[in-house]
Amino acid sequence: MIARNPGSVIGSCSGTSIAVRSSMRLMGALLERSTSALVRAVTLVARSGKALVQGESPSEDPLETRRKNQALEVSGYQALLGRLVAHVKRDHDAWVAGKRSRPPTFDFLIVSGGGDLGAFGAGFLRGWGRVTGPLERPRFTAVSGVSTGALLAPFAFLGDEDSLALVERVFRNPRPDWFNWRIPFLVRPSFASMAGLEREVREHMTVSRLARIAESGKDGRMLIVNTTSLEDGSMRPWDLVAEAERAVRAGEVERWHRILLASIAIPGILPYRMIDGATYVDGGITGNILYGARLRERQSHLAAWTAAYPGVPIPATRFWVIFNGQLAGRAEPIARVWPAIVFRSIQIAIRAATVTSIRHLLAQAEIARLRHRATMEVRVVAIPDEWRRSRLGVFVTQDMNDLADLGARMGTDPRSWSHDVPDGFEAPEEELRRAA
Repeated sequence: MIARNPGSVIGSCSGTSIAVRSSMRLMGALLERSTSALVRAVTLVARSGKALVQGESPSEDPLETRRKNQALEVSGYQALLGRLVAHVKRDHDAWVAGKRSRPPTFDFLIVSGGGDLGAFGAGFLRGWGRVTGPLERPRFTAVSGVSTGALLAPFAFLGDEDSLALVERVFRNPRPDWFNWRIPFLVRPSFASMAGLEREVREHMTVSRLARIAESGKDGRMLIVNTTSLEDGSMRPWDLVAEAERAVRAGEVERWHRILLASIAIPGILPYRMIDGATYVDGGITGNILYGARLRERQSHLAAWTAAYPGVPIPATRFWVIFNGQLAGRAEPIARVWPAIVFRSIQIAIRAATVTSIRHLLAQAEIARLRHRATMEVRVVAIPDEWRRSRLGVFVTQDMNDLADLGARMGTDPRSWSHDVPDGFEAPEEELRRAA
């Protein structure tokens, strides 16, 4: 046994203390310098980015560019609307001639964003195919999709069981590399990568499938997805039928893939996409459902029908809204760290904006009924507020299969559709009875 001098122990402790204090001072100095360097780097990047943008277009007024883009968008939409109205008129003429058993309708399918909650929409579309009668799944006149809804929209547009079974199968089998966190360096475009989702898009959105989309849209039907232009600061819808025709002619599908991937690119979280020299991110930022909200009433399909076919009764219009989310959402405790706060805030903002958009659509329908004396129906389906995730995380296989099963069950039941959205002030029936 070795005897130790108490003085040497004390001296050792004292030396250790001095060493620790010295290390702490050194670390503090390094941290201070690193923080200062980081601030300078961020400032430099911000300034260089600003200079780069100004250098690329020194004489271009961004507001003027936006006005030009919006004017082109409206004129393009008017041309599409003319083709769509002509398509329904052909159905009307066939019905009058006794070649159709049912009168024609404008059937607009609107599929929202929602990330991995899109599994609900995939299951619902499949289940809906088993419904017969007035509320059976129609051949949609137009389909619009945003974010995860943009992934569903092409398959809903095609509308055959094989296509809908394929997209449901994809949503039921998420891969680990669909969403991967990575260290957020300044030079990286996002906090996470989505190599797996990119692979799925490239695997399933082939030239042959785009050829089918182009063929399905030849009669005037519309397939539209939404993105957000960061330079322009506004929504940018894309006509995917025209883009499919372009891809087939060129034999090159990368542009079509970029449009679809841009619609799901949550800013800062998933990589943005460059298209025609502009930067595009998630369409849910500017509109989580796409239903023509920016158009004036005189630019509506009803006005187009009246102008093109005066005296001919306007066919009924049916809006079918699939909200891949919960209308009220759940109240839950929040971890007071910035990632949790940011993600929770984005979630709340998009859900609130979506509910407001649905209410706006309902108001538009009521105005159209009064002004045009036309039949306008809006039906909404959403994930029930009682549904809960099995655990934290996104693209969890169990949760996505639960959602697909839930969607399939609700899709087979026409009573799943609602004509309204809750305003947050409805008291449960039992509370009303107690109050009475």
